[in-house]
Amino acid sequence: MKIIIAGGTGFLGENLKEYFRTKGNQVYILTRKPKHEHEMYWDATHIGEWSHKLESCDVLINLTGKSVDCRYNDKNKKEIYSSRIESTRVLQKAVDQCTDKPKI
Repeated sequence: MKIIIAGGTGFLGENLKEYFRTKGNQVYILTRKPKHEHEMYWDATHIGEWSHKLESCDVLINLTGKSVDCRYNDKNKKEIYSSRIESTRVLQKAVDQCTDKPKI
């Protein structure tokens, strides 16, 4: 299977990546700081080069967003919320442009 994980460089994303790879899947990570093969730059606000990887993708997982490991003041709560909503909107726009959309 071809699996794309947006925001997949954190604790959960790293574990999912390793789990899926040990099962023989192709895993691609969308991240602001690509460092390894199969990692692609994305800023979570714009459609970019990464969007072509969504074609014929089996699974798209969005883990993008401001860390919840912070004080829950009004500013941080707004960033936690908006970072997840905006990244989901960008991913949906990219999916809408696909000829062969992700299955899950």
